Amino acid sequence: MLCDDRRARIANAVLDLLEGVGVKLTEVQARELLRGAGARIEGDCVHLPADLVHQAVESAPSHIDIYSRHGDRVMDLGGTAAHFGAHIDAPDVLDPQTGLRRPCTETDAGRIARLIDALGNLSYTTASGMLSNRPAAVADRASLAQCLLHSPKPVLAMPVTLEALVDAREMAAIAVGGDDVLRDRPTLIVYAEPVSPLLHPDDAIRRLLYCADHQIPVVYSAYAAMGGTAPMSPLAIIVQLCAESLSALVVHQLKRPGAPFIFGGMASIMDMRTTVFSYGAPEFQRGNALMAEMAHHFGLPNFGTAGTSDAQILDGQAVLEATSSCLVAYLTGANLIHDVGLLGNATVVMPAMIVATDEIISMLRQLLEPVPVGDDDLALDVIRAVGPGGEFVTHQHTFEHFGGVWYPDLLYRGGAEAWVASDGRFEDRVSARACELMDRHEPEPLPEELARAVQAVVARAEASLS
Repeated sequence: MLCDDRRARIANAVLDLLEGVGVKLTEVQARELLRGAGARIEGDCVHLPADLVHQAVESAPSHIDIYSRHGDRVMDLGGTAAHFGAHIDAPDVLDPQTGLRRPCTETDAGRIARLIDALGNLSYTTASGMLSNRPAAVADRASLAQCLLHSPKPVLAMPVTLEALVDAREMAAIAVGGDDVLRDRPTLIVYAEPVSPLLHPDDAIRRLLYCADHQIPVVYSAYAAMGGTAPMSPLAIIVQLCAESLSALVVHQLKRPGAPFIFGGMASIMDMRTTVFSYGAPEFQRGNALMAEMAHHFGLPNFGTAGTSDAQILDGQAVLEATSSCLVAYLTGANLIHDVGLLGNATVVMPAMIVATDEIISMLRQLLEPVPVGDDDLALDVIRAVGPGGEFVTHQHTFEHFGGVWYPDLLYRGGAEAWVASDGRFEDRVSARACELMDRHEPEPLPEELARAVQAVVARAEASLS
């Protein structure tokens, strides 16, 4: 979407913004790091010179390897590699069995973690920490525990406080065999965010510094909406979001040069007819694409968004917006693509939509796979052998290659008569599949002793509230 010259112009605007306007940052340790590095501090605002930003970009890794619980590398974050992940919880869940929307519980989180574990096109789970049956202050730990207990896939965790992050690191280390293993083969990614426009909360910065110190891969990404928390301009919002993420990168790299950092920002709109901050608008998808391209410009791993929608149920709108966003994320080379199955303006997780998006991702991978052009692929000898007016059904070449075609699990390709006798609507098929996987899939369990230790961290946090 942006040529090199336009990316460079945006990058220069980001540097002008960081030096001229600056960011509001009051966390003491971060301010001292910045002051010592030559930043100009005026009151609550920190002004960052361009060379300080350039140094941070140069010192941050361009690729980050992420591992499974077993130590297998399952994600290479960087370049244009695309990896999708789904949430296990949100304020509400749309139950695929009853079709009813209700508050999400810890049981739901565990079942959805098992569902994600069963789906081959989803690389990681996301623990949002929104469980109605747990105290809000410990729900982030309880959500993370469900991910660790029900899948060996990596986890994107969203701890709310520094204390929660310390516990999250302990829980992840227990699951993989210790702090050294977790550092050398990270399975835990931590999410923190600024407040748009241009404000870094103290606790977010403390989590950022902790992640740098312990070399935990950290996403630092804001969500902004044009007309609400960003200018009503598709380029200005990108400049603002880049400034928010890069200013955090400067702090992060001053704390520990070379620590793993994932650049990001979610650029959407405030719908002026409804005041909703949209998760399905074309401007949102375009904004995410532009942020991915700016990540490529800076040479940083990128936090992407796809598989989302403003739809409140699993319907045509949900599938349309999820498909479009996944396609855009793929085409622009986003890396750590989150929010699959999070719909309704990010208020409800839909297990059936997670299943549907897994099918969408599978289809897109086939669609966008490079086309080989070898002699066997050209198959001129096959065409010559069959000749004009012939048929290829019985030819050996067809027998040897038909398995390379993408065959859907959930999309329907039969005729009208067969459809009458089939499972019916797409929505019914994906809901049934979601229920089946949540009920019957058996992930490789965390050893019982380790599972008890993980749960003990949650119990300790809850006991400290009383």
